[in-house]
Amino acid sequence: MSTAGKVLTVLVLLVMVGWLVMLSAVTQLNVNWEQRIAKIDKDFQAASDRVAKANKAIIDFTDEARVEQANRDRDLREVDGRLSAAERRQSDRNEDFSRLQIQVADYLAAVKRAETNNATREAERLKGIDDLAKKKDEIAKAQATNADLRDQLAKLQDEFKRLLADNTAKLPNAAQDRPTTKPASSSRPAPAS
Repeated sequence: MSTAGKVLTVLVLLVMVGWLVMLSAVTQLNVNWEQRIAKIDKDFQAASDRVAKANKAIIDFTDEARVEQANRDRDLREVDGRLSAAERRQSDRNEDFSRLQIQVADYLAAVKRAETNNATREAERLKGIDDLAKKKDEIAKAQATNADLRDQLAKLQDEFKRLLADNTAKLPNAAQDRPTTKPASSSRPAPAS
């Protein structure tokens, strides 16, 4: 064999060994990739199962959240209704309270006016009692004065009756003892003009 044949044979052998190494490397690479792909497929399947479970859980959670939200909304509307009713009641009570305050203020003003009127009436009553007492004192004094005057009148009447009786008794005696006198009209001087 010639050198070229020997070199070619060695080269062919070397190429074959290279091909074998390459082939085994490719085969090993394929096996590794198949294992990786199988693992990735398995992981993908597991992830798909987890995604499906997660999607189902999300859908369930969303449904529960909607139901809970609907319940919360209903409760909120109910609480809002109660709150509105309570605010209306409070507003009514405040209105009633304001009305009562106005009425109390009116009543207090009326009471003050009544107290003022009562004080005025009491002052008038006390003044009337005082005036009545003064009038009673005046009447008592007037009655005492009247009694004194009546006593004096009675005394004077008695004195007059006694004097009249005395004078009546003296009259016949006086007519006899009387001197003759001139008429009074002639002795009077004429008035000066």
